[in-house]
Amino acid sequence: MKMKKYRLSTLLNVSLIIVSCFVFITSCVKEYVADTNQLGGGEVTLKSFGPSPIQRGAELRIIGTNLDQVTSVVLQGTAEITGNAIKRISSTEIRVMVPQDAEPGVITIKSSNKEVTSVTPLTFNEPILINSISPLTVKPGTDVITIEGDYLNLIEEIIFTDDVHVLKADFKSQSREAIEVAVPIKAQSGKIIVSNGADIIPDASGNVGIPIWVYSDDELMVTLPAITKISPNPVKAGGLLTIEGTYFDLVDSLAFGGDIGTRSFVSKTATQIQVNVPATAADGLVKLIAFSGVPVESADSLILVVPTNISIDPNPVKNGATLTIKGTDLDLVSSVVFTGSSSNATILSGGTATQIQVTVPMDAADGVVTLNTKANKSVQSAALAFIKPTVTGIDATSIIAGDKLTITGTDLDLVAAIKLLGNTFDATNFVSQTATQIVIQSLTSNLTGTGDLTLITTNGSQVKYDDQQVTISTPNIPAVTSVTPSPVTLGNMLTIVGTKLNLVESIEFPNNSGGTTKATQYGSRTETLIEVYVPLDAKIGTVTVTMNAYDGTPYTSPSFAIKAVETDLWTGSLEVSGWAPSYVPVDPSMMTAGETLGIDFTCVPGADYWQVEIMVGGWWTDFENWAASNGGDNQPHFTGVETNVQFVITQTDIDGITAEGSALNFAGNGLIITRVYVKD
Repeated sequence: MKMKKYRLSTLLNVSLIIVSCFVFITSCVKEYVADTNQLGGGEVTLKSFGPSPIQRGAELRIIGTNLDQVTSVVLQGTAEITGNAIKRISSTEIRVMVPQDAEPGVITIKSSNKEVTSVTPLTFNEPILINSISPLTVKPGTDVITIEGDYLNLIEEIIFTDDVHVLKADFKSQSREAIEVAVPIKAQSGKIIVSNGADIIPDASGNVGIPIWVYSDDELMVTLPAITKISPNPVKAGGLLTIEGTYFDLVDSLAFGGDIGTRSFVSKTATQIQVNVPATAADGLVKLIAFSGVPVESADSLILVVPTNISIDPNPVKNGATLTIKGTDLDLVSSVVFTGSSSNATILSGGTATQIQVTVPMDAADGVVTLNTKANKSVQSAALAFIKPTVTGIDATSIIAGDKLTITGTDLDLVAAIKLLGNTFDATNFVSQTATQIVIQSLTSNLTGTGDLTLITTNGSQVKYDDQQVTISTPNIPAVTSVTPSPVTLGNMLTIVGTKLNLVESIEFPNNSGGTTKATQYGSRTETLIEVYVPLDAKIGTVTVTMNAYDGTPYTSPSFAIKAVETDLWTGSLEVSGWAPSYVPVDPSMMTAGETLGIDFTCVPGADYWQVEIMVGGWWTDFENWAASNGGDNQPHFTGVETNVQFVITQTDIDGITAEGSALNFAGNGLIITRVYVKD
């Protein structure tokens, strides 16, 4: 087959060649002697030659001196040129025809007594050609093609579509006129490229260049596998599929619908492949992927089997119960979805291809059941109905808000909430719940009136019970709206605000012994207000109190906090002597203006005198003007038996302690500080 000839010469190359015809490459003699007359003297010299690059078969001009003495011209790769093959123009110029087998390299001219070699090499303009490729239709991995042309001896690699490279070392044979090469298994149909490998062969400096690529004109047709039949169709996921066709020895892998690929074949010959269909394969064309990466599709789509003949039992069913599903190919089912459910049902173990069992979700509602397969296919059952709870009676039709209400019936374990008089009571607040009884006590004093009961099931359906209405009356019991202050200090007054507080006979506080202490001191007492003093042994922390009605009924208050009378800021032993500053760390955030700051101390026995000042913000600044001594300075005297001093703290004092680095600075003599505290 005649192919288009591609030459290295582009328009630019042609221009360069034309120019090179007038450029001569300078040379030098092995023994060079300076001479101002470049073409004078008696020695044989080689001054220049050209053109270079030159085509083989063209005439090469050599310029020098005494060239009429030259007996031969030596070009690399070919025989010496002698005799009449040397065209003698003058003593300064000779010409020779470049043989076809000449190679790039230096030029040497010889005379009877001297050899002169050029410094620069002769280069060639070598038009790499592809004349033909045979055969043009090939089987990859098996067939060998022959590329014919010219200057193919310069080729370092052959590139097949798509970017499949065969290096020179793997050629079957190579000459100037032809290359034989095996078609790689990954080759694809398309043009062939021959390359001089300039990008893979470094020059003397270790650099690589831009390669010369020559494309074939005709395209190489690479054989691909072909599918003639797939069976069975439809097929069951996981089942055995037989694919028939040709050239299956070229197949690397298979791909099913859903882009599910596999290289796991049960068997494989040149004409048949057997494979187990992946469980996640979807409907679609079957693709054979050749080693070249080219896919070959089947003519028909492969259809995946879905479960059939679906039946469900029982129907209606109860939420949370077990539903039995029967049919064919149920082993394909990957998930079961009920109408209205937010999640997949739980498939119980022990299922077969003809029967599976699932736990019905609590939020499933009336509607179809959907069976999904891993192949992203689904099938639906007939409509499924759900059992609903029924109410057979209530224990009272008229109650006081806060009383319990007992509801009896069937399937009441399906109830998630109850609506009454516009309010919804969640099952988490039920006193108790079984399949036949629900007890409610989460009724508040503001829920009054007459209305029906409505049951809301776990799947959102509503069942109204209107055989008997429920009437709720306002309770004649105390109700608390606030408890202040919180925290309240032991021994201080607690204020309780609410309604019907005139019904409260007594109030009990939890104590530190695990029991309760009944309050004995009260302030004002009205229908909406009770002022009570916190017992000194009341429990510290967050508590509630029990309010006992005159009828003996106990009621619990909202929670509030109780704190101690005194709060230690520091305890230890710090001796104050010689008027050296002595610091006690305290937390200003634990102090409140108006509280009492207390200091416990002892006098050092045998001390010459006792005197102390608390200083804040600067030396000799009296804290609250408090200072004491056993004599002199007009200060209060310590007798040696005092152990405590107290005074009211101001915001200025708190700010000063903060500025002092959250510390009290004691200065004086003869005292040991043991405790610093605050109290109301």
